[in-house]
Amino acid sequence: MIASSNFFSTAAGGHGHLSRSLLSLGQTHLPASAAAAVVVVFLIAGIWYWRRLGRASVLLARRRLRRMSLLLAGVVVVSTAAATGWIDPEVQPVTYLFAWVAVIITLFILVLTALFDTLVSVRVHQEIVDRRVVRGAIRLREAIERSNMNEGDAARDASKEPPNA
Repeated sequence: MIASSNFFSTAAGGHGHLSRSLLSLGQTHLPASAAAAVVVVFLIAGIWYWRRLGRASVLLARRRLRRMSLLLAGVVVVSTAAATGWIDPEVQPVTYLFAWVAVIITLFILVLTALFDTLVSVRVHQEIVDRRVVRGAIRLREAIERSNMNEGDAARDASKEPPNA
């Protein structure tokens, strides 16, 4: 069996450049300024959405869940930027690892928050449908009662007419 270091150094022509590039394929590094620019763009979008969630038309439960999601997304953005642009894995391997672990755990919690938000949305939608059904049933009952009253009036009017008319 061929050892991986022999294979990579052979494939790279004996220089070992391919082995270094293939083994660090997941280590994508951005310049710190690019990572900061991405963070600023996402944080501005998050602040804009946070303010939109403050409107009275947004239900309290939905507002709380979505604001918590925004905070978690902010943690993901900052941790990802730190891991891709600010932390050097060769100088600070433990910090680098913790940054990516924070990204993964926070993304998992973010998915759970999105599931809770979905459940809240389904519940709110069901309440809206229930209210519409109740309103429709009340209108139908009133229409039937009006129809019955009109038929009763016509029957009374018919009984009041003289028989020789």
